[in-house]
Order: sequence, then structure tokens, then C-alpha cells
Amino acid sequence: WVEVDHGAIPFLMNGADCMVAGIHGADEGIIEGDLIWIRDQVHGRPLALGWASMPGPDLISETKGKGVKTIHFVGDELWEMEL
Repeated sequence: WVEVDHGAIPFLMNGADCMVAGIHGADEGIIEGDLIWIRDQVHGRPLALGWASMPGPDLISETKGKGVKTIHFVGDELWEMEL
């Protein structure tokens, strides 16, 4: 998991990749290429799924660059699909 601040949420809800500038917490066991979930920092609610672009400690310490390649987010076609 990674946690993002409130400012990152509108971008994620439009399908954007998660930039490290918005990440404020992450599981330190993440390795590059892991499938991870993105949650909001305040409530811990799931927002999106994606592939980690770097290890967990780097997701927290870096200030520039893409942290997670988003593949699914709340409100996308898969989310809205009826069974």
C-alpha cells in the first residue's frame, strides 16, 4: 500500500499515475514491480491499484517522479461494471 495526500486524489480519480510528491506513507516491503493499492492518508480508503515504480522506502523519500503506474481506480469502467 501507499498513502496519498488529499491533493493527489482528484488526479487519481481521473486515471493519472501516482507521483511520489503526493505519497506520504508506504509499506517498506514494496519492491519495484509489485502490484499495490493506493489509499487516502486520512481515512485509509482504497482509491486505486497499480504497479510500483520503485521500492517502498524510495516512494516515501523521493520528491520527483512517478511512484505508481495506475491500472484501476474508483469510478473507472471496471468499478462501474454491473454483474
